[in-house]
Amino acid sequence: MGYLEIILILCGLYVGWNIGANDAANCVGTSVGAGLIGQRMGSLLVGLIALIGATLQGAEPIKTVGKGILLSNLPLVLIIISLFSAAFLVTCFTLFGLPVSTTQAVIGAIAGIGIVTISKLDWNVFFKIFFFNFGSFLISLIFSFFLYYATSRTFKKGKFLFIEKRIRYLTIMSAMFLAYSLGANNIGNAMGLVVANVNIKPVLAGFIGGVALAIGCSTLGIKVIKTVGKDIVPLDATMAFSAQTGSALIIYILALFGIPTSTTFAIVGGIAGTGLVKGVAAIKKSTLKRIFFAWIFTPIFSAILTIMLYLFFEFIT
Repeated sequence: MGYLEIILILCGLYVGWNIGANDAANCVGTSVGAGLIGQRMGSLLVGLIALIGATLQGAEPIKTVGKGILLSNLPLVLIIISLFSAAFLVTCFTLFGLPVSTTQAVIGAIAGIGIVTISKLDWNVFFKIFFFNFGSFLISLIFSFFLYYATSRTFKKGKFLFIEKRIRYLTIMSAMFLAYSLGANNIGNAMGLVVANVNIKPVLAGFIGGVALAIGCSTLGIKVIKTVGKDIVPLDATMAFSAQTGSALIIYILALFGIPTSTTFAIVGGIAGTGLVKGVAAIKKSTLKRIFFAWIFTPIFSAILTIMLYLFFEFIT
């Protein structure tokens, strides 16, 4: 294995670390915001469960990202540039406390490389991934809205008190399910291009990428957890449960079809959906505007940064 292959693996692990740092909030932010679990314990729990998901069911999304988009082979140095660009951009957004899509960052970076090198890209795969990213937001919003509406009305009438008294544990269980789905689905963003260019099996790539993801959960992301858990809608236990369950289901279903999508879109949609039950005024619109801005410009900035790094590399060589 040459030094470029080693650098490529390290860049893939850097992406995995960023997934954990930014997306841990998507899994446990609502539970932390509702006061159901401490931040440190929640981060450790998400990291462990996401590692299991990445190892057991991360192979299909890894194959989709690695072989389903670029229709021509590129030098390893260009793949390294694209992965580093995507990861660095996500790091910047994480430091500002903004939950963003690593999927969009990676896809944008690949598009940047494809454009600047005039390589063939499978735009059908691009369309599918972007469609399901924004679609997951809307589906999660609708599902979580009706789930919270139904559970809140049921509990208000005094029915299913047994469940209501144990909603904390159900919420933490739904966070674990979402963490598993995160590992199974998003690990493709980190290790897809690695598997496509290095002789490493998808299962092993899922495991080592999952380790990096777990470390990311435990080392960075405090601001993102605060944004997701407290700055969109003030959450109670039932809202947290409804938002997490709605988003986990859509992410897991898409993972089964090998479609890498964003837990960020899904959980923000879920939180917004539960907030709508209480009325539009319950949602902090300024926070949503910041998040939507980051979502729209993530792939654009990622593509631009990738192109700039590519041109710099061409200049110095």
